[in-house]
Amino acid sequence: MNTKLTFKQIITAAAVASGVALVVNAILFYIFHAAGVITDDIMIQPGQAMTIVPILISSVMPTMVGACVFFLFEKFGKSGFKTFSIVSLILLVVSFINPFVGIPNVTVAYAVVLNIMHVVVAGSLLYFIKRAKQ
Repeated sequence: MNTKLTFKQIITAAAVASGVALVVNAILFYIFHAAGVITDDIMIQPGQAMTIVPILISSVMPTMVGACVFFLFEKFGKSGFKTFSIVSLILLVVSFINPFVGIPNVTVAYAVVLNIMHVVVAGSLLYFIKRAKQ
């Protein structure tokens, strides 16, 4: 995996990763909403229950931002993928706190589902970038 990816290759991998994350997270949202884990009585912002729109935005935007960060690691570092993987995993673990402190009155099950969606986004991006490097 010593090959350096071009910006186009990285963005292509990120586009595929964001598409996969978008579809998987949308499916997870509808499954857990139907199961009553994600409920409309927990407000993610004052007066606003969780809908599919923030899920879709949160599946695509971090993936594309992450791809741009990876490009910088790849361009200016010797082991861009390794460094990016470490940073991504650290940020993923830190992001697990967000649903618990950022959403008032959140249940543990609700927060765990949102954290699973975080794993889908990070895992998808890492998988497709690694695949592009091979």
